[in-house]
Amino acid sequence: MEIRDIKLAQQGDEEATEKIFHEYQSSILRNNRKFFLKGAESDDLLQEGYIGLMKAIKSYDETKNACFNTFANLCIRRQIITAVKTHSSAKYQNLNSAVMGEEYVGFEEVTKYNAPSINFYNPEEIVLGKELVKLLENFLVENLSDLEKKVFYYLCKEYSYIEIAETLDETPKKIDNTIQRIKKKILNYLGTYVEK
Repeated sequence: MEIRDIKLAQQGDEEATEKIFHEYQSSILRNNRKFFLKGAESDDLLQEGYIGLMKAIKSYDETKNACFNTFANLCIRRQIITAVKTHSSAKYQNLNSAVMGEEYVGFEEVTKYNAPSINFYNPEEIVLGKELVKLLENFLVENLSDLEKKVFYYLCKEYSYIEIAETLDETPKKIDNTIQRIKKKILNYLGTYVEK
């Protein structure tokens, strides 16, 4: 997909938008077939897929180093999942590890982001989650300070903030403030990709 078409679509160009819709039609149909929405027609989920694609077009930012194809498919899938979640019965269990898995060790607040009420132990969902993790990793490398990177590393090793302070020879308060900054950066970044 040409970045020029995406920018034109963001500016309201109907021809560019139609071109993107046509290109992603098969992807939306593929995602649509994977889910069953009780009490709704297949077209309902198809419409949700196009809504997700439109959200991807409007919010895509090439400076975040994300391939549009990956971003668009994430948005399409998230929109469909949100629709399924909204209409699902209570028999499905909330999975806090959905989509992102347990990649963010030590960031329980981040991973509990209104997880979809469906089972994600599915190879395709795992791949989708890994794609998001890669995007986040790239973001962290480019946007965390040296201290934040060190703190994040030890958080992923399940160190407490007291242990991190001792290891890095910093005050607990400074480490705690650093953790809060890291969490804020992660949540702000994920807000682009995750339907809240």
